[in-house]
Amino acid sequence: MPKETLTGSLDEQCDFLYTMAIEKMQQGNFTGAAHVLSEIVKHQPDFRDAQALLAEAKQRKAEQRWLLIISLIGLTGGVYIGSIRGAANDFWLLLYAGIGLLVGYAVGNLLNSLRRGR
Repeated sequence: MPKETLTGSLDEQCDFLYTMAIEKMQQGNFTGAAHVLSEIVKHQPDFRDAQALLAEAKQRKAEQRWLLIISLIGLTGGVYIGSIRGAANDFWLLLYAGIGLLVGYAVGNLLNSLRRGR
C-alpha cells in the first residue's frame, strides 16, 4: 500500500490519523496504531487523548510480543517433551508441539492478566 499524502489543516490530518489509529487498535494492530499515534503526538502533542492512547497501544503491543514469545517457548517445550518421550512419528510430535503451544498461550494470557491486575 503506497503512502498517502494528507491534505487539510493540522487538526483535520490529526483527526484522520486518530480515527485510523482507533480502527487499527480495534483490529488488534497495535504496532500500526502506535506508529500513527506517534505521528500525531510528534506534530500536535495535546491532540485529544493521543498520548494516553499511544501509551496503551505500546503496552498492548508489548503484551502481544510477550504472548508470542511465551507461546513459542511452550511449542518448543512440547517438541522437546515429544522427542524425549520418543514420539513414534511426525503426527505425534506435531501433537506435542500443538499442546505445548496452547499451554504456552494459556500461561502467557494468565501472566498478562495478572500483570494488568496490579
